[in-house]
Amino acid sequence: MFSKRKKTTPPKSSILVPLYVYPAPGAWEPLFTAIASHPGLNFTIVVNPASGPGNGAGPDANYTREIPRLNAYANVRTFGYVSTDYAKRNLGLVLRDISTYSAWSENATFPGLGMHGIFLDETSSQYEPASAHFFETIASAVRSEAGLGLNPLIIHNPGTIPDAKMLSPAICDLSVVFEGTYSTYQIYGFGEQISTLQASSKCGREKLACIVHAVPSALSSNDVMALVNGLRTMVGSVFLTGLSVDYYASFSPRWAEFADEMAV
Repeated sequence: MFSKRKKTTPPKSSILVPLYVYPAPGAWEPLFTAIASHPGLNFTIVVNPASGPGNGAGPDANYTREIPRLNAYANVRTFGYVSTDYAKRNLGLVLRDISTYSAWSENATFPGLGMHGIFLDETSSQYEPASAHFFETIASAVRSEAGLGLNPLIIHNPGTIPDAKMLSPAICDLSVVFEGTYSTYQIYGFGEQISTLQASSKCGREKLACIVHAVPSALSSNDVMALVNGLRTMVGSVFLTGLSVDYYASFSPRWAEFADEMAV
């Protein structure tokens, strides 16, 4: 008599949400619904008012209404978006954006705006001493900002497989090692490339993230489940969207399905 084969459950991963959806009334409700429906699922949410924090001391009234709602959930951590332009942006401007986000936590008029770290977009994938120093300086600044909490997380987004040296704790805590279309992910074998990176860098899956957009609407639920489970075995943070234009400006029709699969 044959014994039944046990189903293997993929390891737990967080949802990394590039929340570039403007918070008009009701616009973030799909996110709030998913957060409330899955209290055991962690959400890492990138807030991006104006390709950064904007020029004012705080965000506009729609953001000051909705960000505290996000921060009220125990399974949510929010992060401020900062562009680095592949280490070509003026360092002073980068540090100014970080300080602006840090100051949000001290806003007495709108409590609950505090960020839990910084999401650095367009980070370098290749290791060079000058760019490494650039990002080490930024990391040190983030960790010295009291308004970002005791252990602020530093997220890099090279969007592709980085040099293993760019995963140094002195540079970042989490790196988006793939950001692209579903077809690109499949055609170029990024799953194998991520596994190779893990082996060469000896980093854990919790240090890696994947963002996949333009997931075909024709993909069956079983295929979506297989994709999600495959990603979860390799990386600690995942985001999928079926949108192929303005990927992060709204929630895709299968957003709830994706959240349900991530919660399994």
